[in-house]
Formats: sequence, C-alpha cells, structure tokens
Amino acid sequence: MRIKIIIILLCIIQPAFAQKVIKVGAKHFNEGYILSEMISLLLEDNGFKVERKFNLGGTNVCFEALKNGEIDIYPEYSGTISAEILKESSTLNLHKIKRLLTSNYGLEISEPLGFNNTYALLIKPEIAQKYQLKNISDLRKYPNLKGGFSYEFLRREDGWGKLAAFYHLKQNPVGLEHGLAYKAINNNQIDFTDAYSTDGEIIQEKLMLLNDDLRFFPSYQAVAFYAPKTEDAVK
Repeated sequence: MRIKIIIILLCIIQPAFAQKVIKVGAKHFNEGYILSEMISLLLEDNGFKVERKFNLGGTNVCFEALKNGEIDIYPEYSGTISAEILKESSTLNLHKIKRLLTSNYGLEISEPLGFNNTYALLIKPEIAQKYQLKNISDLRKYPNLKGGFSYEFLRREDGWGKLAAFYHLKQNPVGLEHGLAYKAINNNQIDFTDAYSTDGEIIQEKLMLLNDDLRFFPSYQAVAFYAPKTEDAVK
C-alpha cells in the first residue's frame, strides 16, 4: 500500500524525527481512524514516537489543528481540500492543489494513497425499487422522501446545498451524526442519507448507492496531509 511507502521514506530520509513526537490526527469516522492508526503504527514500528489525536471532528477542526501545529499529519481527500479548504468552485487536479496549499498555507500533501472515497447518496433497496430510483436525479420526482444528512455534509461547499441546486432537488433533510445515519435508515426514520463510498456498512447492511448521473461529486483521492517538517520525506 502506498501509505507504507510514504512512511518508509519518512523513516529513511528524516531519522532525526525518531527522537521527536509526531502528532497524528484523525477525523471522526471509521476510515479516518483506520488510516491514522496505520500511519501511527508504521511510524512506531520504525522508531518514531507518536501521539494520537483522533476523533478531532470534521475537516475544519483537523485543518486548523494542522495549521496551528497541534497535529503534524492526518489523512484527507483531494475533493475535500479543493472544495472545503481552498474554496474552489471547480475541481482541481493534484498538482494545482499542491501548489495552492504550499503558497497559501505552507502545507503539503502526499501522492494519492491509491483509492477514491467519494461522497454518495445512500438508500434502502426496497425504497429504491418502490420508487424506481437508480440515479440522484430520480429524487426530483419525490420531494416528500425523507433525507437525513451529517451536519458537515449539510454545511459543506460540496454538500447538500449545492448538490440540491445542481440536481434541482426539493427535499428538506434533517441533520444527524454520520454514525447514526445507518441506524436511522434501517429503522425507516429517513429514506436516504449521505455516505462515503467505501463505508463497510453499505455491503454489511445491504444498502444501495444512487448513481451520481450528472457527476456532481469530484474525485476524493485519499492523501496524507502534513506540516512542512515532513516535506522532503513524503513527496
């Protein structure tokens, strides 16, 4: 996995860091915890001292922590950096993201870790079958369907507000914690919700992703987002 290559390079090129504490952050969702724990374990296996700062919250909290030196590295996604951190209305390629992060904040990202964890809309198969829903655009015909989204997705630049305008959707979703969304949809409290396309619960709970037929969501390539002191090591 590419994340291992990044940490090995860090260990080889910057051995002086082994005497320092590397603060690894994580957002408050399962994949964030897993990737951050992988980074932490690989660092420790190679002699680094690691301080874990997990469950920090959403993008803004982690980004502020990175800027302020409260953490040194955390996993992030290219689409999120483009929309939420750089506030770009169009999707940026990785080269431009790197250039803007360096010039605006003095921060860096690694090469992609090898997978795209895009946002998606999730629905129970029986609801999809009942209303013949396959695509996000199909929701236009059913404004009374109940949506429930994470608070971050409701606020994001690449979240519900712009998605609804882009697809001309009229639903009025409620806000809830992302971790409660699967329980809510299985209990028929909501009809659809936001999800990360790599969520393990999608297969486990036998749920269905609506096709982003108009291609609203950008690519969300996983990367390591880090402070300047690791700059030479993780490129």
